[in-house]
Amino acid sequence: MINLVLNNIGTTSNDCENFHKEALSVDTKKVAGKAIGFIIAAFLVFPIGAAVLVWLADGAERGRFDSARIISARYIMAVVIFILAMIPFFVVASQRAPKTPLTWGEAMVSATYVFFLLFWLYGVIPHEFLNWADSELAWRPDKKVIGPEASWGWWSGLWKSIPLTIHKQIFRDLIATLLYILGLGGFIWACAFWNDREKKAAATAAISPVSAYGRPLVAKVKS
Repeated sequence: MINLVLNNIGTTSNDCENFHKEALSVDTKKVAGKAIGFIIAAFLVFPIGAAVLVWLADGAERGRFDSARIISARYIMAVVIFILAMIPFFVVASQRAPKTPLTWGEAMVSATYVFFLLFWLYGVIPHEFLNWADSELAWRPDKKVIGPEASWGWWSGLWKSIPLTIHKQIFRDLIATLLYILGLGGFIWACAFWNDREKKAAATAAISPVSAYGRPLVAKVKS
């Protein structure tokens, strides 16, 4: 009987540790899902939605949707690769304990990985967007949409009465700038998320786990 009680106590201690690890893993999975959803909304839905709106605003001058090249396979693939590259970040965040010392090898791999993410976020994705806007969407300076020489003639000529010349390349530059701003904000958030893992782990440890029967699990025996 005594051995059975001691075995149960040891199992209970392991259950407590497993509870904390599983709770932290679930929390990281939720954060990862939200982060990936934000990337899809900011880097895919927003630019493609803007391209669709500009195509609709062209009115009678717009061509067929299938020939307008609203969808860019190169740009979408660049964003998808970035999303896949973010998966190891969340996997390590859920499994690695906070303040775990780094070896030289781990530090070099981590630095290379972060450099690749920043290179892809600030280099490849904006580059592919600019190529898409210039070559396929034809958002050039000669495509004037607002001002005296505007091509947008709907709303009873409202756009032509505005004494300010706006061409489609300005839309391209604004969206590219927003992509950089969103990327910078996401990078700052990722650093804060990684540094706050210790606080979240402490908050998770403060929760008393219970057994399948609703009774609190005991981590250790008082002498």
